[in-house]
Amino acid sequence: MKVALTGAAGHLGAALLQELTKRKFQVKALIRGDDTRCCNDLPVEIIKGDMLQPEALQRLMQDCDVVIHCAALISVNGDPKGLVHKTNVEGTQLVVDNALRAGIKRFIQISSIHAFKQQPSLKVLDEQREHVDEKAFAYDRSKLAGQKIALAASNMEVLVIHPTSIIGPYDFKPSLMGQVIIDMYKGRLPFIFNGGFDFCDCRDVAHAIVNATSMGEAGQAYLLGGKWHSLKQLAQFLSASSSKKIKPVALPHIAARLGLPVVKLIGAIQKKEPLYTIEALEALFTGNRFISSEKAKAALGYSNRPFEETIQDTFHWFTNNGYLDRDKTC
Repeated sequence: MKVALTGAAGHLGAALLQELTKRKFQVKALIRGDDTRCCNDLPVEIIKGDMLQPEALQRLMQDCDVVIHCAALISVNGDPKGLVHKTNVEGTQLVVDNALRAGIKRFIQISSIHAFKQQPSLKVLDEQREHVDEKAFAYDRSKLAGQKIALAASNMEVLVIHPTSIIGPYDFKPSLMGQVIIDMYKGRLPFIFNGGFDFCDCRDVAHAIVNATSMGEAGQAYLLGGKWHSLKQLAQFLSASSSKKIKPVALPHIAARLGLPVVKLIGAIQKKEPLYTIEALEALFTGNRFISSEKAKAALGYSNRPFEETIQDTFHWFTNNGYLDRDKTC
């Protein structure tokens, strides 16, 4: 079986390359730019290009049986330039159209837990939960729109995967949560907020997605979660893994809300993304705490390892790859 992978240079994409090659799949990986570290020492055919370029997609999918569509633009600051919609919606349409032309048999769309309404946050969230509506944030709407495009495709088996907050090794760029872990370790985050996320390990997610190349039912969605942990707990596990005292002060929701205008102003003055946004706070404080992966466990053989193991392995991966050197800027 030959698999075409978009978003190969991202965190989940890199974990998928590890899993796919370990299982001896033939892999073609679409990579934008020159950063190909995710493919180092792996038997992968690299296709240079952008998911918005039809010619690159044609080269990627030629002679392939399955497409895993990971490429996406994550945003916690709206969509002021329209790039979130262009990438996650228009880009997905291009990927789907080219997959149909290439005769792809199975298409695995990587969506997000944020395609579902998170409230009520203390009741179990499974695949029957309502999707977000037009009042939702731009990123959430874009992921829902992208999966609808994929599911509407005929003559192709489409499965939709909804991971929660992904952490773990192979985080080359690094991801937003990877950078949080690095900053925590380096003492750049003396303050955190008293909220958290449902965390899942990139390796567990990758394992289930590769299973989905031959398992699972077409037209179905599958949630891949772990367990809800606070940022304070994350700091505690990181402290234990690193044998370093890491005790940032956890601030309440009200402090975070009151600080929003200030961090927005500072970001505007510095011409940088704000330190945090209303979208980030909503995910942190009101995200669902009881996400069920029972359907994926039954259909895709999904399982999630202990959070402590994930943090320990992530810390060692960042250490071994030089991300935690005191003089290294990430």
